[in-house]
Amino acid sequence: MKSEILASMCAALMLLSGTCNAASIDVLASRLSTPDQIIDGFRKEHPDVQVRVRPPVNGYDELTKRLLQDNLVGDLPDVIFQGYNRSRMTVQRGLPQPLEPFVAQDEDWVREHYHPISDALCRHDGELYGLPYIVSIPVIYYNPELVRAVGGDPDHFPDTWEGITDLATKITALGGNKIGGFFDYASAGNWTFMALVDSQGGNMMSPDDQQIAFDGPEGKRALDVVQMFGKAGQIDMPRDQAYQAFSAGTMGLIVTSSGFLQKLLKQATFQVHTASLPVSENGRFPAGGNCVMMLANDPERQKAAWAFMKYMVSPQVQEQMFDMTGYLPGNRLGVSHLEETAKADDPRLVSVKASARAAEWYSFPGDNSLRVTELIETLLQDVVTLRTSPEEAMDRMKSGVQKLLPR
Repeated sequence: MKSEILASMCAALMLLSGTCNAASIDVLASRLSTPDQIIDGFRKEHPDVQVRVRPPVNGYDELTKRLLQDNLVGDLPDVIFQGYNRSRMTVQRGLPQPLEPFVAQDEDWVREHYHPISDALCRHDGELYGLPYIVSIPVIYYNPELVRAVGGDPDHFPDTWEGITDLATKITALGGNKIGGFFDYASAGNWTFMALVDSQGGNMMSPDDQQIAFDGPEGKRALDVVQMFGKAGQIDMPRDQAYQAFSAGTMGLIVTSSGFLQKLLKQATFQVHTASLPVSENGRFPAGGNCVMMLANDPERQKAAWAFMKYMVSPQVQEQMFDMTGYLPGNRLGVSHLEETAKADDPRLVSVKASARAAEWYSFPGDNSLRVTELIETLLQDVVTLRTSPEEAMDRMKSGVQKLLPR
């Protein structure tokens, strides 16, 4: 009797929408990666695919923990939007499907619609496991009114960390609860700290992942910069609280992800300006953001997942994401269009131009990768709050990370 009722319901649904036999896929993503309007757009174009977005997570470390828990109980999603820095761990666990067979079957689509912003992202041991989706670059947001108030020139922002933190120190000295600057040291995967190292041409580890490399002059300089922000008056607070202070006009500058640009533009009581991080000739920036990975094993779910993935990385959706969030397209076609159409004073162009230096967002090897991230974040907090010197933090960082690396 129950099966007859279900059959009748299915027949009715087919008459109304033709979706009774629709393939169904589950999607896991961080909060900003799957806006409702974009998912709704896919549903309209693909009524034959039912998409269920699982409750979102706040960052890629939390996403990875959720993913590992889902794997333990045998309830993996079909598609994930995994942070570039955690994609290698995901591959090492044997969870995603290699995408070369799908790409090979869709050569016309690839040729006409998708050129990844970097061939290095989402590849491991030469195999493609994900499509670059969105990309963020660390940038400096600043308040031109506060810069002007301390004698600075908003149109000629300092291009050294000494000049930048000197400006922050002067803004703090204005009083009235002003905070000169904020370095977002608690970014996921130690992203901003790695940006300080990478922008000088340094590395976190040796190419074979056997030797620590962040203890060189680039890593020591990075910790010095973090300390400079502490001395310039940075108050330790959650990122969202820092964004609120900046938007309200009580914070002079903030070093964080380009992916939050639209949020700050909408909230700020002034015209937000942006600047690139100081970078050496051979420097680069770790590409924040994520790639779309397929975990589905069932052929029908794989087919539906591939249709969903292609839609999400298409130029039109990528540009929608850029307009909504400030995240750069992972599709080079979308970046090219932005370069052609954006006005010269568009604050988003700083990150568009900086994307030419986008490189790997490193993740430490082994099962303790997340613990390494937590260790480094704690030490960065100690430095920015002036509880620990850069020298002592480096010694503790080296010994702590070494103990957590694979042996």
